[in-house]
Amino acid sequence: MIAQMRSPMLIPRRRVLLFPLVLMPHARAHAASSASSVERELIATVERDEGLLPPLTLGIARVVLRPGASAFAVTPNGARMIVVESGVLAVASTSHDAGPLTSVELATAAPAPTEGGELFVPAGTTVTFGSLEVALVRNPGARSVVALDVAVFHEEPRPISRAFTTDDGISFQLLASASAAVAPAGRVALALERLRLGASSRLPADLSYGLALAYVEAGTIELTPVAGEVFAARAAASTPYSMPGSLQAISLDQNRGITAGGVIFLPVGAECEVVNTAERTADVLALSVREIA
Repeated sequence: MIAQMRSPMLIPRRRVLLFPLVLMPHARAHAASSASSVERELIATVERDEGLLPPLTLGIARVVLRPGASAFAVTPNGARMIVVESGVLAVASTSHDAGPLTSVELATAAPAPTEGGELFVPAGTTVTFGSLEVALVRNPGARSVVALDVAVFHEEPRPISRAFTTDDGISFQLLASASAAVAPAGRVALALERLRLGASSRLPADLSYGLALAYVEAGTIELTPVAGEVFAARAAASTPYSMPGSLQAISLDQNRGITAGGVIFLPVGAECEVVNTAERTADVLALSVREIA
């Protein structure tokens, strides 16, 4: 059903995320040169020795849990990264099989976490899971928890609710999602990064091919497809955290401008150039899945 979970590791960070999980240290990397102004921060990374079984759902969401709120989900054959942005998040796993849940069904009710089995994740810390049966999260504090939830898992293509709020105090906002029919073969590494592209700067080459999902947090970028099927979605409004529209294919003879709130999806075999053509810095949140030896 689910592969054995690696030992969790907490890593202090300034930002945090949320979907299916494996704990990992936070690493930061900055790259800059006079030729291209690019700042690059590695938020989290997860390796899966057993690979990923397609079809896959990739998702990046922001979740808010009010005090006392809790939620659980099963992520079969997948990986999850949670970046806690504010508050303290309690994370627990349980052994019972409740059946797979998706973000559509995220937490209208949740069982009580196991006694003594919780990990408390403070703001500025990232936790990741490469595989697990049930991940339960709750807000044990007196202030709301805000977390970035990122997941890649086996699921047939289906619509995902873009935003909802439950009576139990959970608010969910889907920033970016896509379905992939093909996954990289063998052992894979998933990485979540934040990039700041200065004027005329390009997205690094190792993030410009599939399998990759990116969300434009601020600024404007221009896409130029190079190979394969490249998909993009424009924001509903040109403001940060606005809801994206549906993904649409971009032909090889087209350029497409994407503003804050827009999404880029590169399936396996796709490649494109991503350039900040504006004077203002562009911020991009990028999720990549790569085959490793």
